[in-house]
Amino acid sequence: MRAFARASLVVAVMGPFALVTACSGGTSAAKDSGVHEETAGAGASAGESSGSGGINATAGRANTAAGAGSVTTAGASSSSGTGAAGSGSGGSPGTAGASGRASMAAPDAMMPDPGMTPDAGASDSGSNTAACGHCTAYGAPMQTGTVEPSELDALSGLAVSRSQPEIVFVHNDHDRPVVYALDLQGHLHARITLTGAMSTDIEDIAVGPCGAQTCVYLADVGDNAASRNEYGILRFVQPMVPATAGATAMTATFERFRFTYEDGSHNAESLMVGPDGTIYIVTKLAPGSGGKVTATGPSSVYKLPASITTSAVAQATKVATLTVPASGELAASAAAAHPCGQGFLLRTYDRVYEFLAPNGGSFEAAFSAKPTVVAMPSEPQSEGIDYRADGRGFISSGEGMRAPIVVTMCTQ
Repeated sequence: MRAFARASLVVAVMGPFALVTACSGGTSAAKDSGVHEETAGAGASAGESSGSGGINATAGRANTAAGAGSVTTAGASSSSGTGAAGSGSGGSPGTAGASGRASMAAPDAMMPDPGMTPDAGASDSGSNTAACGHCTAYGAPMQTGTVEPSELDALSGLAVSRSQPEIVFVHNDHDRPVVYALDLQGHLHARITLTGAMSTDIEDIAVGPCGAQTCVYLADVGDNAASRNEYGILRFVQPMVPATAGATAMTATFERFRFTYEDGSHNAESLMVGPDGTIYIVTKLAPGSGGKVTATGPSSVYKLPASITTSAVAQATKVATLTVPASGELAASAAAAHPCGQGFLLRTYDRVYEFLAPNGGSFEAAFSAKPTVVAMPSEPQSEGIDYRADGRGFISSGEGMRAPIVVTMCTQ
């Protein structure tokens, strides 16, 4: 929702990064099941790359990687190279082979930083992969681009692709079930439509595991009046999008999971998907605020059951009350789980909090951790945030046309 004026923008500019995570226990993110891509032109070609997580694309052609679905691009040429990915622990995708898609160049400032804490079980078997870790200190936020599509005038969520870390998935709020794939300069690579999706107020997006695959999750959880009887999660398999910018039209076969809260109605704008695929919703307003946008107070965390299905209404149970936002602070507007389960980020309209689990602790152990305030990006009404794919820094953006895309990196 829009309630705040645009803030001044950060002016430092950086290029994109191209690191791929290798989290312990991760899942392969390159299956394109249920996603179909169409572009104008004569002729069509489709193919598959060899190896889990592999990609093989030339002249704008995006191929499927061992998935059930197909991605078709008209007028594309084929490549005889393999482009298979280097394997990571737990099936995490590696980087493209020499004859596959060339990754965007990563400037020195976006490469792995020294002094960061690695995940205890992370693997670094891919030739260009980075062990998953987190920052012990953050640098100044740096603007890398500006959201290009004019129709993205109410950006309400942002999630980083696990198989193409230079790509972020974003969406507008309210009832528009369309996901946009942008690069870090804000250029559009694909417009993914969830045809026939029923939604009321989509407020956040996340990327996380879904069985043996990696999925994109949309949270239809907005409820300004705290009066809805039912909420929903839309989920589709994470697609590979064209490496070249362009308004490629794609459609996604999706699942819709319905749920209620165990204790009534809540307004929320924050979605997290844990390392085991568990779905968490973080409320925007404190209990008893009556849905008033100006009311503040600690957010609550609700957990959906692992047995959630499309055929029944699940019940979300409260698992934690956070210590923030404090009374008088602005409300929570977005959240993001660390890609390897080391904690999470909570975005408010004027702060970014990070909750880190103790060494060896579970993801949910972070709920009781004392949060720290990290570097604050300057953005219009900030409602989108996610960790980089390797966990070493985060990307954020805000509402309003031509919103900035901001990257905050580790300093140690």
